[in-house]
Amino acid sequence: MQNVLTRLVALTLLSGFGVASYGQDVRATVTGQVSDPSGAPILGATITVTDVSRNASVTTETNASGIYVTPYLVPGTYTLTAEVEGFKRFVRENIELQAQDRTRVDVVLELGQVTDSVTVTDSVSQLETETASRSQVINSEMMKNIPTQGRNPFQLAWSAPGVIKQGRWRYLRSFDRAGMSNFSVNGGRNKENEVLIDGISNVRGNRDVIQSPTMETVQEFKIITNIYDAQYGRTGGGVVSIVTRGGSNQLHGNLFEYFQSEELNANQSELNRVGTPKPPMNINTYGFTASGPVVIPKVFDGRNKLFWLISYEAMKQRSADPGAATFPLQEWRQGDFSTLQNTAGLPVTIYDPLTTAADGTRTPFLNNQLPQSRMDPISIQALSYMPGPNSPGSGPAHFNNYIYPSRWVADMDQWSGRMDFQPTDKNRFYFRYGQNPFSEYRALVWGGSNVAEPTGNAPLNRNGRTLTFDWTSTLSPSATFNLRTGLARWEESSGNSFGANYDPRQLGFADALVSQFTQYQFPRFELGTYQAIGSSSLRNSGAYDTYTIQPNLSLVHGRHFIKTGVELRRYNRNTQNPGLASGLYQFDRDWTQALATQATANSGNEIATFLLGFPTAAYVDQNINPSLTNNYYATFVQDDWKVSSRLTINAGVRWDYEAPLRERYNRMLRGFGFDQPSPLNNSVSGLNLMGGIYFAGVDGQPVTAFNPDKNNFQPRIGAAYRVTNKWVVRGGYGLYYLGQDESGSNQGFSQRTNAIVSQDGNFTPAVHLQNAFANLPGGRLIAPIGSSEGFGSFIGQNVTVNYLDRPLPYSHQFSFDIERELPGGLLAEVAYVANLTRKFPVSISNVNVIPSAEMGRRTATGAIDTAYYNEQIPNPMAGLIPNNASLNGNTIARQFLLRPYPQYGNIQLQNAPIGRQRYDSAQFKLTKRYANGLTFLASYVIGKTLEQANVYNNQDFVIGDAAATRLERRSAAEIDIPQKFSLTGVWELPVGKGKAFGGDMNRAADLLLGGWQLNWNVTYSKGWTVNYPNALQAVTGSAKLDGLGPNYEIWDTSLWNGPDGKRVSALSPFELRTFQSRFGDVRTPGYQNWDASLAKFFEINERVRLQFRFEMVNALNHPWFSNPSGSATNVSSAQFGTLQPTQDNLPRFIKLGLNLRW
Repeated sequence: MQNVLTRLVALTLLSGFGVASYGQDVRATVTGQVSDPSGAPILGATITVTDVSRNASVTTETNASGIYVTPYLVPGTYTLTAEVEGFKRFVRENIELQAQDRTRVDVVLELGQVTDSVTVTDSVSQLETETASRSQVINSEMMKNIPTQGRNPFQLAWSAPGVIKQGRWRYLRSFDRAGMSNFSVNGGRNKENEVLIDGISNVRGNRDVIQSPTMETVQEFKIITNIYDAQYGRTGGGVVSIVTRGGSNQLHGNLFEYFQSEELNANQSELNRVGTPKPPMNINTYGFTASGPVVIPKVFDGRNKLFWLISYEAMKQRSADPGAATFPLQEWRQGDFSTLQNTAGLPVTIYDPLTTAADGTRTPFLNNQLPQSRMDPISIQALSYMPGPNSPGSGPAHFNNYIYPSRWVADMDQWSGRMDFQPTDKNRFYFRYGQNPFSEYRALVWGGSNVAEPTGNAPLNRNGRTLTFDWTSTLSPSATFNLRTGLARWEESSGNSFGANYDPRQLGFADALVSQFTQYQFPRFELGTYQAIGSSSLRNSGAYDTYTIQPNLSLVHGRHFIKTGVELRRYNRNTQNPGLASGLYQFDRDWTQALATQATANSGNEIATFLLGFPTAAYVDQNINPSLTNNYYATFVQDDWKVSSRLTINAGVRWDYEAPLRERYNRMLRGFGFDQPSPLNNSVSGLNLMGGIYFAGVDGQPVTAFNPDKNNFQPRIGAAYRVTNKWVVRGGYGLYYLGQDESGSNQGFSQRTNAIVSQDGNFTPAVHLQNAFANLPGGRLIAPIGSSEGFGSFIGQNVTVNYLDRPLPYSHQFSFDIERELPGGLLAEVAYVANLTRKFPVSISNVNVIPSAEMGRRTATGAIDTAYYNEQIPNPMAGLIPNNASLNGNTIARQFLLRPYPQYGNIQLQNAPIGRQRYDSAQFKLTKRYANGLTFLASYVIGKTLEQANVYNNQDFVIGDAAATRLERRSAAEIDIPQKFSLTGVWELPVGKGKAFGGDMNRAADLLLGGWQLNWNVTYSKGWTVNYPNALQAVTGSAKLDGLGPNYEIWDTSLWNGPDGKRVSALSPFELRTFQSRFGDVRTPGYQNWDASLAKFFEINERVRLQFRFEMVNALNHPWFSNPSGSATNVSSAQFGTLQPTQDNLPRFIKLGLNLRW
């Protein structure tokens, strides 16, 4: 072990420029100075810091400046002793350490004998005197007691000042990746945060959170909102640090169960509006946690040395998930449509597509019945998998005549375990593993395991796994080595498992076709207004790995605590998405309606078309399984310099390099050669054709999605000045580079083959269901071409490419704060916080656009001259672009030749480094340390987040000089919340035996009145800004409404009414937008939420307590509706300007729980 340790220390020293490291550690540090009564420093004093629960100690000595440092301490309660010959022994008790604390305990030794002791029991000051970094700890009392939606500690993190939850408030369970990941810290971009479990990264490459531990195993949950320590990187916002519990010398544990039912819950607001009752629902959550020392009688006594912890949590949800669908009647399945009617009750006639005349007219089938000889055996067999209707349905068309009582079945079984080992006071080890597998079946239409089941959620599987190994070794009183390594892995699969591996030849599909499929599955048949047969999604899956290794060392030199670090990460992303590998076949009314050229309400039917076996569209997917990976490297130097007893300076520098993603087999587009001649250029006259495709690893191109960016040095500086023993002033600045997880498109490596269903303009069908692709050349599906055509690939097509010379986005963060310690364990803080983010990636939907100078051409009457743009003129590219009829003919619309790259369709450019954002806020916080049964956190933030993240028009992007791009004027960002108030707390009511009130009450009275506890989490915030529609207002003025309109309107939609009183249409393709996407005074209603619980403790004996819990989430049942989207932003829609009608948070629900603790 000594040789291994020597090599690792040498590696760390070399990588860290010759000093010691402390990379991204979640544990605490106790530091201070030992002096004699005259104030002179004492050299060689022995300092022992002891974990009270484990009786495990760490020993060090003071240096010539009297300074000592004891790093890598697990959060908990500690006792510190200091002793040296000629002085009395000093003992400081009740030192409460939280995650990543830098707690200062100065010692003044009195002259005397070492056998004499001076003991101090006062709590250590809460003031942060050793660091300028700002943070908030959610302590274990809050973690254990405050109700959350899905027992997810991240919900408590959002109560910290500066933290803004983004997205929906509906799914916040421990396996809901999006619910945990979507938050912003101090104006950072959404999701641009680091999340650590015991110091190991717990996020995927895209910053999605991988795992949330069971709440009973969480020692502390800390949100670092301003970081001036160079040990942290790859974040533009904050760091969430989760510290898990370990065992102790005592046996501890708990058993718990929570029950939830629709009978206790409120109804969804949209269901209440139409009088629909609550659907049945039951959720049981139960589990246990147990910990203690490893003791094998007469063999091994692990007390003070070896400790264990194990936990289990299960969630079982059984809910109704009913639905309705339209199924064909039995006689229709047999080809008899004599009873078929439309919604108006008029007969619907079925026509024969093979009788289409030159004028498009067709002959009806006799008696509206299909001859048995004309009915396709594949269709007949596929329909046999579909149950028959079980209700009359609505109207003469029998809509929704099948009611399926589907169940929502969800199961989670979360396990975790931890071992801690301290063989000597010089070496400490721990190992932790956790996983939370989740499985869900819902929306089953058929029920059972029917291979033709259409649901795409059978099942949804998720599993977050985390593994950590840590070794800490004290090399000398001034040097400590630490090695940490781990893995965080996210696994997810979804789609339909029932139809997987089904051979379509069993239905009657031709072997010539099926033999070309990359995977077998039950095919998908889409039948218009009728229920589809077969799943829309085959099983797809993904595995996402984050490997981490950190060799660390810490060094004390005089008044300097110097740290340096190395961190290596490997991100892997392996996905499988076969798509519809056995085909999708669409059937609508076209082939069986009266006219080939026009639809009518009383002719044609999808089921009839299906029975005839003539698809109106069909395709087969041949998809690759991308395998992406990249590495992340970082090193830093940090010096925490105790200039004096009052002033501490934190100074450091960090360097990051995150290699761009690469695909294992180079199946990836990189970018577009905007300034390079096109391979077609020599074949045309009158045009200078430029541009082509860059592939990874082809024609000398690098194998990565972008060009590397290695110039990422990040200075950090902070200072903390203790004005008095009750006042501290702090401030700092830091530069941070954000992460990246963007790859290139796999266009051309995956291929969708579309069937040619007609060769005469949809007058008659050209193919049959048995092999809808038989008329393709050789009867073969189109093979993926990959990069075989090189720079000249995809001419005539739309393409998506990357901006290649993309630097990593970066963030400047500043803060200045004042802390004041108040009586009663209160700590008040006021702060100014700013965050400036630059060069974050923006996607331009199309850079192949008509230049601005050519836009907006108008006729004499002032209307847009669409005739000019659409006029057909001679085409210099005629015959060169066979796969795009609009670009290949002898003539071409003028608008296409006005584009800079006319040989292509749209060119979407991703990750252009042009985005900017600024955040400024005043933050106020009051915290109460847990004492006498009470702890709380109150915060109020006034802030503004402005961004420039969009162009007015695609024409504003400058291809050759992205920095010169004209962006929209600075406006409120999507994450902008002007004001937010949070109040979170736990209060054991001071009533009952041993309490301030009723302390001498008898047991019967105490059973009734004593032992009650109140817990709460309250949030009030202003609303989010909304995106304006892509249209010009007809009338000027503010679109802000004083309140919601009668139809949940949020905009003054009359401003989009023209002089004739009619709603204006969206922008013409040849007009330019002139105003920005958002305005700060047009917002959704604010978010208001009260979560509260009432708990009662029953004392069984001195060590065992039973707790009953009554929890309410969204106790006041306040609905929240998300931003307008879809048709609500379309000026021609009746829903224009309205909020989404579906409640996007959960209605009030109540949980009943029992918790046995010992």
